[in-house]
Amino acid sequence: FFLNNQRNSSMDLLRDIGQADQLTSAREENRVLQEKVKELTVRVHELLAENQSLKAEVELYRRECALPTFSKLTLGGNHNDDNIVGGEAKGSFIDTMDDEIDDFVTSGNGLYPDDPAVTLPQIHGHSNPLCCVLHPDDSTLATGGADSCLNLCRWGSALAPGDESSVKAVNDAINISCGAPVICASFAQVNQGRGLPIVAAGCMDGSVRLVHCGFDFCGSERILKPESVGSERVVNGINERGIRHGKYVKNVVWSPNAPIVATASADGTVQLTKVGNMDCVMSDDDDDDDGNNNHGTVSMEVIQSMHFDGPVESICFLDDGDTLCCYVRGTSYLSYFDLKDGCKQTKMSLNGESAGTGCFDEHVSFAVLSLNPSPNNGGKYLAAATDTSRNIILETRSERIVRNLYGHKNDGFSNPKIAWSSSGQYLYGNAQDESCVCVWDIASSSIVKRLDVGMGGHSGFVRDIYSSRNTDTVATVSFDKSAKVWLRGL
Repeated sequence: FFLNNQRNSSMDLLRDIGQADQLTSAREENRVLQEKVKELTVRVHELLAENQSLKAEVELYRRECALPTFSKLTLGGNHNDDNIVGGEAKGSFIDTMDDEIDDFVTSGNGLYPDDPAVTLPQIHGHSNPLCCVLHPDDSTLATGGADSCLNLCRWGSALAPGDESSVKAVNDAINISCGAPVICASFAQVNQGRGLPIVAAGCMDGSVRLVHCGFDFCGSERILKPESVGSERVVNGINERGIRHGKYVKNVVWSPNAPIVATASADGTVQLTKVGNMDCVMSDDDDDDDGNNNHGTVSMEVIQSMHFDGPVESICFLDDGDTLCCYVRGTSYLSYFDLKDGCKQTKMSLNGESAGTGCFDEHVSFAVLSLNPSPNNGGKYLAAATDTSRNIILETRSERIVRNLYGHKNDGFSNPKIAWSSSGQYLYGNAQDESCVCVWDIASSSIVKRLDVGMGGHSGFVRDIYSSRNTDTVATVSFDKSAKVWLRGL
């Protein structure tokens, strides 16, 4: 019995020693693996930096190269084009580049909004705000949120003396329930001093709500119903609740000179809807679901529908509303549609070469997730925010890349946004790994300031940026649940 007890004790001791050795070995292996992970992480960051540098060099070579397009060289294209007559060149690519006017030679004057004059805390309560836009007269800030509401705030009242003025401005704001998270919003533009008091709200469920935004509105229901549509059935992109897409709405923009709203969706469609004849006088037949006759009506007519093979990521109007520009995911070009010529399509490559001339030209390594035309020069330039830590300035209706802007991080899981300063000398953009707004001087292609929490900025990821085209006013919303209005410091 005694020998058996000793044998069992010895076996238990050996088992404990074996388990301790295994634990020590596992800890050592874990330590080695953690060190290896650190080394690989550093190497990944080094490779990412090298990759961005190589991309910048490639863009420089493309712009400086005096050769024909890559496709013509590799595919045996005819080099005796219209620029060569009798063996002599009429003009080279470099000559063309030298003759082009660069509007961004001189750096900006240093005057741009960088003062967080107004902070509107918890603009959507405990939910995150998702988008923001200023009224054409800059008096009203509209924000959409994950709480499925559109918020209309007279932000100027928050400039009043007193610590509670910002909270009061939020409490006095108008909240409109839209039935689904509001991803994007846009005010109807003022044309010749006149305009519809409407803001369009694009929602996660594919609907676009047209909301009466006038503060003199006396009704109780601001969402406008379409005229002469009396069922849930979608008729030409319109049902009884308004404009409808099959998937969530990516972008909403109004024409600058006509009551036409363009909406783009993840279902690969773009709709142009003419809006007018708003009637806010309620009739006995205009009852809502609760039996209350408090809905206004507005005429909605889809005048054009476009269908693409992929999600439409971004759209904007150009030429005073005569041209619609859009980017479709998976394509290597911007599409320009001439609305005066039956929506005739023109493709402009994002590679700086002719789209569709070869396999190299038909591929880009990025997607354009935000498009914004320049506020001056008649929208001569387009700012494009991509998902590869690169913002691009292109000449409108051409394949010329004017500037590449780096220094921030945005990948395929980010939501890059971009906006011009009112002077057209600076660009604002967000970053995936920083709670700040980056300010680029376009001439030098460099970040001149980061509007971060140390400067009174946001403490969370910046979700959207909007810059007024008339004044030095910039609005931002963030996942810190606040909205900010930035003014030019004195």
